[in-house]
Formats: sequence, structure tokens, C-alpha cells
Amino acid sequence: HRSCSFVNSYLEPSAWPAKTLDIYDFLGLEALKRIRQRHGEPEDWKECPADVTADGSLAITLPNVPDNYPLREFELAAPLDSPGRRRTFSKKDIQRISLFQLEPWEGYEVPSDLIPPIFQKHDVRLENGFWSYLWEDTWVYRWKRSEGIDYFAVWAMEGVRPTYVAFFDFHTAEQHFTQQFAQWAKNQPWNWMEKIKAHLVKVFPALESMNVEIDDAPGGQQGETGYLRGLEGRLLIDHFGDGARHAFKVLASLIALSETVDEEHHGLFLWEDPELFMHPTSLNRLLQEILKLTKDKSIQVFISSQSIETTALLTAHIRKMEMQSGYRVLRLDLQDGKLFVAKYNYDNVMAWFKAGMDLRFWEAIDLPISYCYLNPEEE
Repeated sequence: HRSCSFVNSYLEPSAWPAKTLDIYDFLGLEALKRIRQRHGEPEDWKECPADVTADGSLAITLPNVPDNYPLREFELAAPLDSPGRRRTFSKKDIQRISLFQLEPWEGYEVPSDLIPPIFQKHDVRLENGFWSYLWEDTWVYRWKRSEGIDYFAVWAMEGVRPTYVAFFDFHTAEQHFTQQFAQWAKNQPWNWMEKIKAHLVKVFPALESMNVEIDDAPGGQQGETGYLRGLEGRLLIDHFGDGARHAFKVLASLIALSETVDEEHHGLFLWEDPELFMHPTSLNRLLQEILKLTKDKSIQVFISSQSIETTALLTAHIRKMEMQSGYRVLRLDLQDGKLFVAKYNYDNVMAWFKAGMDLRFWEAIDLPISYCYLNPEEE
């Protein structure tokens, strides 16, 4: 996140401490650009209703928002407490930034019409977290807009805001590392390539005799990629199966993150569908290595999956490694445009497995197969 001030003459005071997006995530990838690509949108928001002022603020005017609503016009500016080192906005930011995040400020309250009704209903308070306001219309799924707040997607977060965020999905597995990320990781005192090999061979023991190299992508492409070198030469990791390159790039990314975080700088690793392309045996080993990498680190790993194998394997390894206290499973269901969420801890999940239940279903299972969780230690 990037510190800034949210400036609006309607507020008292008119400048409020806030955050907005850094253009790049931990892996050197552009967050909003990736989201647009994933959902078939143009890479850039060419119609973004923003401009850069003479003093480097990002000025936003939202023409569709009612005239009398305070968020129709506002600015994002360098924070007021950083004279002499103001990181101003540029023309590039216009197409890359479309949200801000309000931060708690002791002694001041946000005007009521900036608070979504559902926040008021459930007594969600800014002093307990952070509120994000997204104004890019493409991502605001509200068809009937009667109030100004309806033109924004707004959500609240609690806890410690991560310093470093990495998002890994199947697109990331298919891409080369950005040169920015690869050059930085190779120049660190911890030996990135040796660490990648040490964990990779635990997932694929057949690669024990090969060494890991990170070098320029072939054919003059942008970025760098992984190579495995044996006695007769080296092969691109991308020439191996999809499972091998998926595991390679997940491990390379998470190793770098685990070496970077500390007690004051936390990491968030967002991992979508770890089971993709993976044989169950390799998936089992990969998940175990991921837990080893993060067990004693200031990293939260958030996994999105529809695989019962992934959940069962994680649960088993978490038990063996005594990580139960930090384990949570969220079951999601979308009905009539409303998202329902149920949260379970380790004991809840284990009870489901021992009862032969499938966590992916809210109702009776309509499949010709069933699952049985076996715990060898108890057997």
C-alpha cells in the first residue's frame, strides 16, 4: 500500500490519513492490470475520471455520482506529514489506481453518508480496522443505485495490514518472473537458487541431480525464468510439465517472501487453486514444503480452492506440525446475489472429515463418490 491523504472539503478536517494501491505487488506485477486481464477487460482504464494536479495530487471527479454526494469529487495527495519527501502521483497512476483506504484517526468520525448502511447495521467501526472504497464502475456490482454510496464497492478489514502482498494464480505460473523481482531476489544475501532447489527436490525427488538457475527468458522475451541444469545441459522449467513449473514458481515466490518478512513487516501470500496441474503425491509434498516455509514466519497464506484433497492434506500436515491455532477454513456460498460465509477452525474441520462430510457442500452431496478421512496415528 502507498500512504496518501484523502482530501475532501466535505470532511472535517478536510484531509484524512489514507492509503492507496502501490502499482506493483511483491512479485513486480501490476495488481489492477492483472484483475482486468483475468476478467476480459482492457489492461488500462482509459476512461478513468482522474487527473494529476500541478502539485502532484490525483484529482478524481465521478460524473455518474449524484452532485450532492461528497465523494463525487476528491483528491489523493502525498501525506501531510512528509514535507521534503513527497511522493507525488504521475500520469501513469491515472489508469492504475481506483481505490483508497481510510485509516482510523483518533478524535474524528467519518460522516454518516460515507458509511455503508450494512456497516451501520452491524456496528462496523473505522477505529477497529480499515475501510476501502473502490470507484471503478466495472467492479461495483450494485444494479439499483439510489444513494451516493451505491456507486462504490466498500469493504472493511481488521488486523495488521501486510507490508508485502503476492498473488499467485495459474497466470503467474505461465509467466516469467519480472526482471525487477528476479534481479532483486538474486542480489540478496540468502542464496535464492539454492533454497529453491532444496525445497523443489522435496516435491520432485527425481530432480536431485539438477541445479537451479534463474536467467533471462529465452528468445529476447521480457523477464527472467527458471532453468534446471544437469550434466548434459540445462532445460527451461517451462519445458517440464505444468505441475513442475507451477511448484517451481510457487516455491521461488514464497521463499523470497519468507526471507523478506520480519516481526514489523508482514507478508500475505494469496494462492489460487494449488491443486492445478498437480499429481496428488506432488501436491501433498508441495503443501508440506509451503507450511515449512511459513511456520515461523510473519506470513499469512490465503488459499482459494475447490479441492477436497487440498483441504484434507493441509489439515493433516497442520496437525503433524502443530499449527492448528492458526488454521481457518472459510466456506462460501452465493445465493441471490448475497455471499454467505461460514468460518471453521481446526477442530471443526477435523470433525467434518471424521464424519465423512464434504466441506464443499452446504446441502446433501449429489455425487457418485464419497470421501473417508483416515488418520494413521489414530488407526
